[in-house]
Amino acid sequence: MFKATSTTLGALALAGFLSHAQAADVAAGTVINASNLDQIKSQTFEGKPLADLILPTQEKLIREYGLQMRLRKSEAVPVDPKLVAATKENAGKASIDANGKLQGFVTGMPFASIDANNPADGAKVAFNFMRGPWYADVVDYNPMYFALINGQKGFEREQHWRFARYLADGALNPALKDPKGEIAKYEVVLNKYPNDSRGLGVLTIQYTDARLPDVYAYVRSVRRVRRLSSNAWSDPLSSTDLLTDESFGMSLDPSWYAGWKLLGKRWILASAHSTIAVPTSGDQRFPMIDTSKAPYWNILDDWEPREVYVVEGTPGQGHLLSRKVQYYDADIHAPMLHWQEFYDKKNELWRIENCNYHPTKRDDGTMAPTVTYVPVYDLQRLHATIVFADPQGRHNYEGAKAAEFTPDAIPRLIN
Repeated sequence: MFKATSTTLGALALAGFLSHAQAADVAAGTVINASNLDQIKSQTFEGKPLADLILPTQEKLIREYGLQMRLRKSEAVPVDPKLVAATKENAGKASIDANGKLQGFVTGMPFASIDANNPADGAKVAFNFMRGPWYADVVDYNPMYFALINGQKGFEREQHWRFARYLADGALNPALKDPKGEIAKYEVVLNKYPNDSRGLGVLTIQYTDARLPDVYAYVRSVRRVRRLSSNAWSDPLSSTDLLTDESFGMSLDPSWYAGWKLLGKRWILASAHSTIAVPTSGDQRFPMIDTSKAPYWNILDDWEPREVYVVEGTPGQGHLLSRKVQYYDADIHAPMLHWQEFYDKKNELWRIENCNYHPTKRDDGTMAPTVTYVPVYDLQRLHATIVFADPQGRHNYEGAKAAEFTPDAIPRLIN
């Protein structure tokens, strides 16, 4: 029988080290695709095995749907120094009660630290994303550009939607705070083009006490605003592949979900320095989309290693999903929601959403990562919606008022 000695163990360790050292990193700029995926998975990038960096659902899109990923050297993303200072100043004040309600939150990121080994901290990650002012206190994309694509037939239609969000609780700018402390945020998503659907959309008012939101819609045929059921946040958004609560990753209050679970911490490939911007003029709106071959929705962009928290969210009974698995950036001050997997009531993979970000100088001169585009792939009906943010969108602009987000203001917001 072979007996390992300290000498032989040392020799084996050295051999393993030399073998790893001889496997040079894949070069930045390498494009991962279906033809080289098996070879790529046996190699490393920035010292990390690519087999570990590529998610199973990313591999599925590469092998079966033609996704390509261009590797980029990883780089830190800029964050607002005021956000860092506010998070430090208010650390430990926020908590989540037994009913899932956020309490004691002032501003900055609600939770300054996350325990990757504590499943209950999944709710903290979700609250950081939703209630922290990391993206912007106020944002206005007028419009966002939607490309709707049939995976078998090709491009279907272009839509323009206005998206605006106003943090009334937790904003770094204290002038935005709701005087009564009741409203968490306002959010509006309204269709502007084409004319046959112009005016569709909703205004959602979310509250700090975890009650269901107020939801309003403009009925163009009678030129009136009507209140909808609070459960409309889980409805599909018009003819797109998004649910209403999935704009820019997630738009819901985490307390509305039945539960959150932190599954752990890992590294993945994500797009934190996207190179894509939609042209705001010219004949061709979406030149970055590969419409030459099925499924007609792929975009070649830059991807880099990012450390993420993996979180599972479980919706309530009336929701169309059984669960969603989310991958949030582990940077406390920039919890970008890079990737999501949506599972239907049979617990089968239904849709995938990928948020791509880029460092942006906001209107107040600060820097932060903001969304460039968001593809949503419906793999069951082979359809996709790709949402492009307005490159000239406003972030932390002067003069924002809560009065712009009342039901009476909806008709004006369509313009």
